[in-house]
Amino acid sequence: MSTKPRDRAASSPNRGVGYGRPPIVSQFKPGASGNPNGRPKKSRNLKTIIRNALTANVLVREGERKRSVSKLEGIVLRQLESALKGNDKAALATLKMAAQVGLLDVGEIELETPPLSAGEQQIIAELLAGKGRTRRGKRDAKPKA
Repeated sequence: MSTKPRDRAASSPNRGVGYGRPPIVSQFKPGASGNPNGRPKKSRNLKTIIRNALTANVLVREGERKRSVSKLEGIVLRQLESALKGNDKAALATLKMAAQVGLLDVGEIELETPPLSAGEQQIIAELLAGKGRTRRGKRDAKPKA
């Protein structure tokens, strides 16, 4: 008797080969990795190395007192100290850092404005009344003919 083509396909090791179903011969064996020389365990990437370096503690002296802070906090403290001593670049860098973390947002800071005195209110009224004037104080200057 002869076997039908369908029966031969059922007994073949390549049964059901297609997308997502590689031949059984070329599949990974149980317990064997597809990348045996891959990334070693406990290897760290650059982000992890930088995070560990910046979060490590360092001793900082404030006056006669010593305290342990993270290196990142030490950098911020040193930058602020330099800015307070008059270093313009350090002051700009400190203000930029504060703005980036949202410390300089006007919405968060409630400004307390004292009430205006009568003299100050009069000055503001005069300024608002003269608002329509041009540079030389003439509103509708006629062109010279």
